[in-house]
Amino acid sequence: MSDKEQEQPTGDTETPDDDQLAAEADIRYWFDETVVGRPVTCEGGAPIEGSNMAARATYIGHTTGRRFDQGDPPWRWLELTGYDPDDRSGEQLIWCEEGFLFFEDEE
Repeated sequence: MSDKEQEQPTGDTETPDDDQLAAEADIRYWFDETVVGRPVTCEGGAPIEGSNMAARATYIGHTTGRRFDQGDPPWRWLELTGYDPDDRSGEQLIWCEEGFLFFEDEE
């Protein structure tokens, strides 16, 4: 066997799929029909173009019902379709951490 053949990796060299990556990261995706279409505001952040910095941003939109939990205790996220009112460059799909999400239809 040549030196090059001995350097070859052994074992499983396939690229993991999304389900494998989610399991390894302890992420659980689920759908919550009770929040579909609810109006929300998300206080989040956005990258500053051309830098490694981020800035605070607000997004206004509606929930899609898609959620994911990560870790134990779970860090909970909710997906919304919305826009940044300062930018208004169009709607985006945004994942917002539940603690920074405010439902506009609640009193």
